[in-house]
Amino acid sequence: MIRIFMILLCALMGYAFAESKVLHVSTIPNNADIYIDEVSPDHSKEPTYVSPAFINTNDSLASDVLISLFNPGFMDTTIRVRLSAKDTSFIIVSQQPILDEEFLQAQQSDISKRNRRVFGKELMKYSLVPFALGLVSGAITYYEISKADDAKKALKNSSIESDRYQDARDEFRSYQRKARTAKGLTYASFITGVSLLSIGFIFSF
Repeated sequence: MIRIFMILLCALMGYAFAESKVLHVSTIPNNADIYIDEVSPDHSKEPTYVSPAFINTNDSLASDVLISLFNPGFMDTTIRVRLSAKDTSFIIVSQQPILDEEFLQAQQSDISKRNRRVFGKELMKYSLVPFALGLVSGAITYYEISKADDAKKALKNSSIESDRYQDARDEFRSYQRKARTAKGLTYASFITGVSLLSIGFIFSF
């Protein structure tokens, strides 16, 4: 019984750690977008791979894989590739140029939409910079306000004619001025961050 259990366990472990099959895709010309397991992929979205590419099927038992190729100026191509029994399979696809102006315009429309989406995502990433700056300047604002409050208390506890009073008044004005500057930077940073995030969110769709 134990021996059977060990055999089954070894078989399961062997299946779990079996290497997945790999498909190497080359195209003529290169730099074709490759979409996996999509009959009619949305070309305005970024591809999974760009040729030449090694495609990992993540399944050692897979017998085939569906690839769709998109390259502006060439016919869209969808192929179901039968995989070799070995670990790696190879395919070279020579793409056919197209002269249909309407089809070319549709391809360019997809590319423009994709570029807009990529730009939107980049804006959303860049919005983190002003947000971070806003947090830092907000912390500085809080610090300067607390120091101004301390200086204000010192003013109340000092004689008007004493040097300590003059020093406390100068410190209060200095902290107050720095607090206003940091506060303005905080507001500006968060407004900029929200603007970039909103515009990026709109462009990313």
